[in-house]
Amino acid sequence: MGMPLAIITEVPFNTDWIRVIIPIAPYVVQYRIKVPAGEVQRDVTYSIVAYAAGLLVASPVFGYLTDIFQNRRYFMISGLIALLLSTVLLCLTKVLWLFILGRLFAGVSAAVTWSVGLALLTDSFPGDQMGKTMGVVSSATGLGGFLGPLLGGVLYAKAGYYSVFALVFAFVSVDLFFRLILLERNDLKKYENTPDLVADEGAIEENAIAGTDEVRESKRTDYSNADEVMTQQSRTRKSWRSSGLLLLKDSRMLNSLFITVVTGWVMSGIEAILPLRVEQIFQFDSLGAGLLFLPIALTSLMGAVTGGWIDKKGCRVPLVIGLVLGCPVLVLLRIPSENTIGHKVLLFALMALFGLVMALLLPGAMSEVSLSVMAIEEKNPGCFGRGGAFGQAFGMFNVAYSLGTFIGPLEAGFVVETHGFETASWTLGLIFFVSAIPAALLTNGYLFAKHTEENDTSEEKQVDPVLDGVELAAVEVVNNA
Repeated sequence: MGMPLAIITEVPFNTDWIRVIIPIAPYVVQYRIKVPAGEVQRDVTYSIVAYAAGLLVASPVFGYLTDIFQNRRYFMISGLIALLLSTVLLCLTKVLWLFILGRLFAGVSAAVTWSVGLALLTDSFPGDQMGKTMGVVSSATGLGGFLGPLLGGVLYAKAGYYSVFALVFAFVSVDLFFRLILLERNDLKKYENTPDLVADEGAIEENAIAGTDEVRESKRTDYSNADEVMTQQSRTRKSWRSSGLLLLKDSRMLNSLFITVVTGWVMSGIEAILPLRVEQIFQFDSLGAGLLFLPIALTSLMGAVTGGWIDKKGCRVPLVIGLVLGCPVLVLLRIPSENTIGHKVLLFALMALFGLVMALLLPGAMSEVSLSVMAIEEKNPGCFGRGGAFGQAFGMFNVAYSLGTFIGPLEAGFVVETHGFETASWTLGLIFFVSAIPAALLTNGYLFAKHTEENDTSEEKQVDPVLDGVELAAVEVVNNA
């Protein structure tokens, strides 16, 4: 299953290259689109909100459709088309509303990538490897999301506006190649099952020649079992339509979605207010604003380590540590306020710590979403039907993240304009700290019910063999009759 991992890590890496616009957005809005200086912060905020709106609207739609049709490839190609439209608009436009429309299409592309791509990833790997897998994906996301702004600022300063988008088009071409060669789980099963089918047909033919009654009886039993399977699948298809409500009723799933909202809120809030802050204090150009994201890109590589930790200990500890650590990091962002070497070093150190916080939160949130679905399925086998619910679950994940990225720039931008950057930074830190409480209580299931669940599980394991024996005997009696 190495190829699906390679594709899904490349896809978010590539999709998040469109974030090259973040460090250059203030300059594009002010100097290319000719917006007055006093309105730049507002219009940059609107562009980020447009991205969040595209992510918010498209995520549940594509998550729902991919579970119905169970074909991930074509949906991912449609996301690539949205990414191309976004890149063309952002590259060519000199009008504000087209610039915002380009950011909207970027959000739609991200919605497809995360809903469909993460569902494909969950299809391809077992649950005990989910943390490590999501950690690798979050590292790719971190590299794409933060190296994009970094190189965007560098290229804009050194080679001009169009060089930024030349880089994006190059990565889109690589993305197209990976999406075209993608093999899904159903495709792999066809290849894996072919030898077995040939062997089974040969065995049936030999037994038919022998003319034994046992073969005829086994065939009748197989047909009976096939009818039972089809009946069960019919029932699960009917119950599948209510799987979205089943996900939203689960406290563990709701908690993971809440953490996702908070992560998107704080992350997008910082992205909306920090570039203009460093431009005012340090007189950074687009190159300096891009270099500001370098420490975050480096520390985001720790996501793979976090994933291995999650597979061994669960998601609770990484999420709680990330939320608690994020609070002082954001509060301390108010300190760098003078154009000196010491304040610049402190700012870059805080950005590295913020990248570490994201390396704890993103793998934890993504893993908790997939593990929540698996836990519900384990308690109620077949409740999600043949198509499963991973597409819907990650569609909800995208909705939650986009809701956060929708709120974050508005809240942070409003606080900056009314009370200043210092107040905005500590309010974002406070949001992280408060969110650590439900994360500690509900991640991996309710904290104080943990021992009871373990005891119940152990008891079930002692009873299951007996029940299985009774069920097998009953099935055998029915078949003999």
